[in-house]
Amino acid sequence: MTDPLPSSEVAAGINGLRAYLVITMPDCLPYSAWTRAGSDISVEDSAGYFGDLVRANRQGLKSVGAWSADMQVTIEASDTLVVLRELNDHFVCCAMYDRNTALGLLRLQLKSLVDRIMAGLPQLDVEERPRAVRVIEFLERYAPDPHAVLLRVSTRTGIPLASLRDPLVLNPDQVRSLEETAARILGLEHINV
Repeated sequence: MTDPLPSSEVAAGINGLRAYLVITMPDCLPYSAWTRAGSDISVEDSAGYFGDLVRANRQGLKSVGAWSADMQVTIEASDTLVVLRELNDHFVCCAMYDRNTALGLLRLQLKSLVDRIMAGLPQLDVEERPRAVRVIEFLERYAPDPHAVLLRVSTRTGIPLASLRDPLVLNPDQVRSLEETAARILGLEHINV
């Protein structure tokens, strides 16, 4: 992965920092990453898991009316402190620190880290991808049988398999049917993408 941010400069001087990831949302893909020498952290796996955690946290907070755009999650594990911080609608920062890092110091260092990352992020004026594309990607990521899930959707909705493989051709009724069927397949009330 080519790192679009100067990661050694971003991480410079932050004591106790083991790694940081900048994760794209809602795709949960690594945009930028830095890990301390000798670390065995899988950037791709971590980005997927922590991005999903942020998405689940957003939905959980919304369900109790407590969501805000300034969300931060701190996880205190036995040997690591993990902080997830939403940077904007498109990016999340995941910072991993040594467990013995004082929380007050961590907060100060995290602010510095986030400021450095934000300075290097592109200013996105991204047009949102069509909902049908996002639903299909979500299905292919979370369905228990991703290799056959489009066939199942086609059978249940009557939408031709070729159309599901090119979701931009779906009309609004087909998109609605796709989404309802995807939710049933995944056992969800609705799809949050």
